[in-house]
Amino acid sequence: MRLRIIGAIAVLLLLASACGGGDSEPAADDGAQEPETQPVQEEGAEPSPTDAPESDAEPEEAASEATPSAAETSESTEEAPEPEASEPTPEPTPIVLTDSFRGVTAEAIKIGIVIVDVSVIGRSNGDVEAKWQAVIDDVNASGGVLGRRLEPVFVAYSPLGAVETEAACVKLTQDEQVFAAMGLLLTNLNCFTDVNDTIFINSGPVSQEEFDRSKAVAIGSGALPARGAALGVEALVRAGAFDGPVAVHVAADTGSERDHYVDALVAAGIEVVSETVATDTGGDVAATEAEMQAFAQRWQADGAEIIFGVGSGAVLDIVPGLDRSPYRPAIVFVGPIGLDAQLYRDLGYSVDPLEGAIALGSLGFEDLALAGDPSIAACVERFEAASGETVIISPEPGEVVNLNTTVWACQGVEIFTQIATAAGADLTNDSFRAAAESGLSLDVTANSAASVAAGKFDISDGAPILLVFDPPSDAFVPLN
Repeated sequence: MRLRIIGAIAVLLLLASACGGGDSEPAADDGAQEPETQPVQEEGAEPSPTDAPESDAEPEEAASEATPSAAETSESTEEAPEPEASEPTPEPTPIVLTDSFRGVTAEAIKIGIVIVDVSVIGRSNGDVEAKWQAVIDDVNASGGVLGRRLEPVFVAYSPLGAVETEAACVKLTQDEQVFAAMGLLLTNLNCFTDVNDTIFINSGPVSQEEFDRSKAVAIGSGALPARGAALGVEALVRAGAFDGPVAVHVAADTGSERDHYVDALVAAGIEVVSETVATDTGGDVAATEAEMQAFAQRWQADGAEIIFGVGSGAVLDIVPGLDRSPYRPAIVFVGPIGLDAQLYRDLGYSVDPLEGAIALGSLGFEDLALAGDPSIAACVERFEAASGETVIISPEPGEVVNLNTTVWACQGVEIFTQIATAAGADLTNDSFRAAAESGLSLDVTANSAASVAAGKFDISDGAPILLVFDPPSDAFVPLN
C-alpha cells in the first residue's frame, strides 16, 4: 500500500512540475621604365637615305617583335604542355540499410513507448498516444532516421506499483523486441537497460546507480545530482552570492544532496566554516525553533556570513531560527522552497530574515510556455494540428493536464532520432552508444542547452535560474 501511495505522489509531482591567398592587392606601379638606348653613329658618316626617322622605325620594330615567326609559333606550340585532364568527382557512397539489430530492419526501427495511466488516480493527460504519434509522423515525413521509419509500440501502465512497469518492460523487450524504448518510467529502468539490454530514454530523472548498472544506454532528462550541484554553485558564484564564509544547513533526510553541494562549494574555493543537519521533529514547531536558534548561535560563533540552505525544508527551518535573533546573515537556498509567508505570520514570525535572500530555481514547462519558448510552441502546435486536442498551459483544478506529456513526447523522439542518426546506417546497441559517447550537442524541446558524451547521459546543460525574495509579493522572483 505504501508503494502505491508513493507512486501516486511521484507521478503527480512530475506532472505538475516538469519541469541552448587570393586577397593580396596588386603591386603598385612606381613609374620606373627601361632606359632607351640610341644607335651610335660613326663620326663623319652620312645618314643612310633609306633610314627612316627613329620615331617612325619604332612601330615597325614593335610590330616585328609582337608577331612571332612561323618557326617560333611552331616551336612554342610544340613546347606548350597539354592541360591535365580533371578527375571526375567521385559519386557519394550510397547508404546501405540492412536488418542490423533486434528491432531494426532496412525499412524501419521499432521503438517502445511507455505511458503512465493516470486514470487510476482520477486524472487525465488527454490522448498521450496521439502526442507521441504526432512527433513520430513528423520524423517519418522528413525521411525517418537515414531512411528508416519509426514504428511505435505503445504500452500503458499503472503508477501504483512496480509490477506494472516490469510487465511493460517484458512486453516491449521480449514480446515486441523493440530496439529502444522511451517515456516516463517511474521504476524498473534496469529491467530495460540491464536485464534486457535495451536502450531507454526516460522523461524523468535517472540515478547514478541506474546509469552504472545499465548495459544498454540509459538517458535521463535532467542533470545528475552531483553535476546539478556544480552547475548551481557556479551560477551562485557568478552572481556573487558567496562573498564570505559559508555555513551549510541541510534539511532532514536530504541524504547525499548535502555532500554534492559541499563538494561543489569546496571545488569552487568557497570557505565552509560550519555544517548543520536538521532533526526530523515530526512537526513539533517548538522543538524545531529551539534547534534552529541553537544552530544560529553556532553559525554566528563560527563566523558564517552566509547560510546556505539545502533541501526542501531548509527555508522552513532557517527563518524561524533567525527571526528571534539579531543575527542577520545573507541567506541562499537550493531546492523546492515551499515558502508560505502568511503561514509564518500566522505562527507569529516575520519574513524579515529573508530580505535579499537568493534561491536556485528552475523554470517548468508551464513557465517556459508562458514566456513564449519557441521550442515548446512548435511542439504544442504540431500536436494540436494533428489531433484537434487543445494543450492547456495553465490548467485549472479538474482540467486535463496535458502540457508535460506533450513536451515529453517531443523530447524523447528528438533525443533518440539525433543519436540514432549519428550512429549511422549500421544501427546497433554498440553504434548507438558510440554515437552518444562521441560528444553530441542536442536540440531538445524546452532545453536551452543539451548534450550527451562519454560518462554523461543526463542531457540537460542549462544553468538554473536565480531567484530573489521580493517583499511586496511575499515570493521569490527571477533575479534578472
